Amino acid sequence: MNVLMVGPARSVKGGMTSVVDSYYDYGLDKKINLKYLESSNDKNKILKAIKEITGFCKFKLLVKKYDIIHIHMASRRSTYRKCKYIKEAKKAKKKVIVHVHGAEFKVFYDKECNESQKRYIKECLNMCDKIIVLSEEWEEYFQNIVPRDKIEVIYNAINIPKDFEKNIETKQILFLGRLGERKGIYDLIDVVEQLISQYKDIKLIACGDGEYEKVKKIVEDRKLKSNIEIYNWISGKEKEEKLKNSSFYVLPSYNEGMPMSLIEGMAYKNIPISTKVGGIPRVIENGINGFIIEPGDKKKLKEILENILDDKEKEKRKQISDNARKTVEEKFGALYKAFKYGTPPHAGAAPGLDRMVMLIANTQNIREVIAFPKNKKARDAMMNAPSRVEDKQLKDVHIKIDEFVEK
Repeated sequence: MNVLMVGPARSVKGGMTSVVDSYYDYGLDKKINLKYLESSNDKNKILKAIKEITGFCKFKLLVKKYDIIHIHMASRRSTYRKCKYIKEAKKAKKKVIVHVHGAEFKVFYDKECNESQKRYIKECLNMCDKIIVLSEEWEEYFQNIVPRDKIEVIYNAINIPKDFEKNIETKQILFLGRLGERKGIYDLIDVVEQLISQYKDIKLIACGDGEYEKVKKIVEDRKLKSNIEIYNWISGKEKEEKLKNSSFYVLPSYNEGMPMSLIEGMAYKNIPISTKVGGIPRVIENGINGFIIEPGDKKKLKEILENILDDKEKEKRKQISDNARKTVEEKFGALYKAFKYGTPPHAGAAPGLDRMVMLIANTQNIREVIAFPKNKKARDAMMNAPSRVEDKQLKDVHIKIDEFVEK
């Protein structure tokens, strides 16, 4: 199978390139003939324009050599750029998968596009064979643009670390993401500033690109450097160290898809506090494995942190921390098992490749393409599937079970 994947330069910092990097981390390029074509970069305007032109020219030369075109798309300029790729790929009669990232597509499409622009984007997306979205909420939204049978929900894949003993007694809060209003970093700084008088040892570690200089200046001007540390984008060992040494992961975003950083924070047993946007409510159960607030509700964020930072709540912190980790293990169990026993020899089940191949190949059964063998009872021993369905999932699809028999 020959796959041509299109997306931003892998040097660009962000969730989209993190997903692409995960494919290579899992050795996907060793399992199939995969070529990654960079369609854009984050340089100055001239270099951006050159990259976009040369990227599309290369695509026109390469497209006929590949069976499947997998396009990573965000909003605004990315959408218009990728629409050209979609049209060119379909002109070459290729199967096209568009993988939608980013949290601002809804704002862009609903509020910033006129009717003519909406028609153009809708026309292009309907030309695709499959649209991949990051959560059930985005699945529901995209049904207004493309038919339901074109949409597939595939959560972002992450590396789940081996289990470890977590020190949940620290008052260190971690924020990973683009520094700016959309991710709520200014709200978080305001709240931490209010808490310093009560908790002298409280510490906020914020890491990301975006409005780095502006955020850093705010911290300096307010004389908060002893309690708030601002770093640029981090990765690798440095990121792992901060995830391990923190106790809380706070992401007070105003809109999201399914943020990888939140899942990573929970995998490292950080107590998550985030907002009721995108796919986040699918992951965090309020008061059980973390906390959910409305976007912009600084009062509630402060209240939650005050309650959970109280030394009398150590046992509760431990329980929520363990539940956060357990949630990731259960919802992303394939990856957890894979890394627990060593990376299995497969073609990337974590990114959902098996299902994509089944759909593109138009086969009737995923077992025809899946790499994990099943036992005689049709169970996957590694993933423990099929398994019990959560009540919340059943409620979403209006199914009621009167009796459950464990065999």
